Amino acid sequence: MCDEELKELSGERSSLTEAGQELLSAELSRRGLAIAPTKLVNPEPLPTVPVTIRKFRDMPEALLAKGFLQSAGIESFLINETTIRLDWLWSNALGGIKLCVKAEDDEAATQILNQEIPEGLNIEEDGNYEQPRCPQCQSLEISYEDPDKHLAYASIFIVKDLIPAGQLRWKCNACGNVWPPPNTDSNQTS
Repeated sequence: MCDEELKELSGERSSLTEAGQELLSAELSRRGLAIAPTKLVNPEPLPTVPVTIRKFRDMPEALLAKGFLQSAGIESFLINETTIRLDWLWSNALGGIKLCVKAEDDEAATQILNQEIPEGLNIEEDGNYEQPRCPQCQSLEISYEDPDKHLAYASIFIVKDLIPAGQLRWKCNACGNVWPPPNTDSNQTS
């Protein structure tokens, strides 16, 4: 290459491989051409490694947490989601469903998921809603569940008909206390 071609090539230095850039610099110095080296710019940013911020055993909890982050504008994704949807028994073996975010969103996502459960909500059409509490420990971390739902669903395959499950109940996720919902008949089934 002539000197003019080398000068032109040095202006496009970032398009060369690392070895090509070294050879160009060596040839420029060998010929005594005074061309200021250009700063190397990496045109593509390096990909960030996702951070796992939570692990869930069950799919509904994982989807709910992902929805919280999505509503706050934080991009997230679930790992092992498809496998555990196919067979939930794999959940423990795979370490659960992992909720991941970008490393730069880690702190904000963790703050969103660590927010306190509100004691009540003001709904325009229905008025105020007060979050139920555990009668034993006063925790707001409770769930409404059917204790025999797995048995009821299994009955579809065994008996070819749905056997009604047991009575619905509240369960405290903090202390394990179980109690019937207020204003229900104790003989009533779902």
